[in-house]
Amino acid sequence: MKATKLPSGRYRVQVFVGCDEDGQKIVKSFTATKKEDALLDAAQYMSRFGIGATGRDLTVAGAIHKYIESRTKVLSPTSIRSYRLIATTRLQSIMDIRIGDLKLAQVQEAVNNDADHLSAKSLKEAVSLVNAAMMFQDVCILNLRKRIAFPPQRKKIKELPNFDEVIRFVVGTPYELPCLLAMWLSLRMAEVRGLKYCDITADGSRLRVRRERVYFYGTDIIREMNKTYDSTRTIPLPRYLHDLIMKQEHKNDDEFIVNFGYNGLYKGFKKHMDKYGYTMNFHDLRHIFATTLNDIGVPSKYIQKLGGWSTDNVMKSVYTHTTSRSEKEFQSKIDELFCSEISKNT
Repeated sequence: MKATKLPSGRYRVQVFVGCDEDGQKIVKSFTATKKEDALLDAAQYMSRFGIGATGRDLTVAGAIHKYIESRTKVLSPTSIRSYRLIATTRLQSIMDIRIGDLKLAQVQEAVNNDADHLSAKSLKEAVSLVNAAMMFQDVCILNLRKRIAFPPQRKKIKELPNFDEVIRFVVGTPYELPCLLAMWLSLRMAEVRGLKYCDITADGSRLRVRRERVYFYGTDIIREMNKTYDSTRTIPLPRYLHDLIMKQEHKNDDEFIVNFGYNGLYKGFKKHMDKYGYTMNFHDLRHIFATTLNDIGVPSKYIQKLGGWSTDNVMKSVYTHTTSRSEKEFQSKIDELFCSEISKNT
């Protein structure tokens, strides 16, 4: 590793960190006024992210980095982003320790340091990632997560509006279509933004949910798949929503149905609901969907099927016990409820 003096008088050190998916070299540069500062910055980066190190010599941050890189093509962008966030914001006191030297007490201390500003769930996710990254390098602390004490789980109470209130707030606004797709059909935000006109069946009666448009580090990424296996689904498309979609101008079936950018929809919807005294995000609409259907007596197995929620229980029982006839009855009940409320606000 050497430092090169630039025409500006500053010093630059370049570190080879790997290759991209096209085989092109990825090089990270470090510049500083002093030669030793540039070399120090590069050395610290190499140590932290395991450049040139293997196995037990990797730091915790380096092991996590290698664990993430080994899964970039098999995990969703959302999962990758979540892992990287954990690596840079949680358990920072252990990130520069070699995994071969890491002790249970040090992990516990790191958890304790973060306990005043992070939830038990966030800390458990962080410890699980550390454990997985270490095991990927054939290094482990026996029963790590089970031997760590976490802060008590704090119950969050969020007051959400009823579905009829949300309808009143969004009908006639730019948020009407995306919100109804989420609250009426239980689509996730990435699914809403990933829908295309070609996803509507020829007779207009059903909608194929088979794609996500995920916002990842400032860029939309199109994934021809969904969050889970059961999230890829074909669901009834109520006539009201069909007509709302089709009256929008579009030139071809390959266009997206909802053209909101991620921030425009996420932040815009949140700001819109703030005006009515509710602090909620777009994902909360799926909670309202589940609550509303439960309140009108729709069986949980059909709610799970519509929403694409996947558990072992769902895999074993939902698809074998939900009949087409009962599905039509439940969907008719749901559509009648929503259409009745919308008619009061149009």
